[in-house]
Amino acid sequence: MAKRTRVFLLVATGVLVAGLGTGLIAWAMGVPVLAALGSNVPDELAYVPGNARLVAYANVREVMNSPLHDTIQQLGRANPSNADGLEARTGINIETDIDRVVAALAGQSGPAGTDRPLVVARGRFNEVKIEGLMRDQGAQVELYRGKRLVFIKDDSHDAALVFAETGLVLFGDEAAVRGAIDTKAGAAGNITGNTEFMGLVSSVDDGTAWTVAKFDALAGRTPLPPEVASQLPPINWLAASGRLSGDMRGLVRAEARDDASAENLRDVVKGFLALAKIQGAQRPELKGLLSSVELGGEGKTVSLSFEVTPAVLDFLGSGAAGRAAPAPRRPARPRPAPPVY
Repeated sequence: MAKRTRVFLLVATGVLVAGLGTGLIAWAMGVPVLAALGSNVPDELAYVPGNARLVAYANVREVMNSPLHDTIQQLGRANPSNADGLEARTGINIETDIDRVVAALAGQSGPAGTDRPLVVARGRFNEVKIEGLMRDQGAQVELYRGKRLVFIKDDSHDAALVFAETGLVLFGDEAAVRGAIDTKAGAAGNITGNTEFMGLVSSVDDGTAWTVAKFDALAGRTPLPPEVASQLPPINWLAASGRLSGDMRGLVRAEARDDASAENLRDVVKGFLALAKIQGAQRPELKGLLSSVELGGEGKTVSLSFEVTPAVLDFLGSGAAGRAAPAPRRPARPRPAPPVY
């Protein structure tokens, strides 16, 4: 298939893969607002500061138990991030220890170091073992707002961890973790006070995984080539979600700067869709995806919904074959009983 068609397909699924794959998971509340948005809005958002520019959520148990797990994991390996940092520092294994996770980037865009990565994960953790591992690496411990804060900070490392509640861990750089504790304590507003952000969450929060981000925060985190980005009108926010069953149903929603920018964006997307349909007509595994795409939205909003079958994910994964070895297919395993908190 032509390179431009593959680029379009990767862009269309890139944010979803980021939310579903283990890469972003590892580095990657107003009660009335939450009640209005629905039961799937995670209460972990109470720890995310109000100036967060990217927030991603994943129900890890659903991802791990999905028939698409191996293919999604392969795509995640083809787009590596700091996925090994969490386990290397703490011994926490994403696949076995975590049930659901929120990853966030707080701070302002600009020079390197202004982003503050934060992970809020709920699951089953051996607190004594994890703290011991970090102390063996030179970590110090202090009480901060009544919580045991374990942190490593020197010329080459900046990592901190705290068990904020039973079965809930905060991990990230020290400023991010302290800020999350402050946010939960009410010393600073959390992200649920951002009505624009929460309005986007309400459109994607029924997915297995979702991402809501300021568009500039996604630079370098999705497979969006410069030649594609240069054709896009101004975009303020981008939201995406994926629901897993036998296939993956996806939704990408963009909030443009104004109505005119949104109309221009629809025209750009229509052009890429037309190109993809022409160049992908001879690929049977892509016909279902291309025919399922629906372009919508009104005003400043542009939405794109589609269905990604296992065949499409395998096709996309084949493009990464030279960059990452494919994961072996695992035998089916019984679904574990839901955790009790």
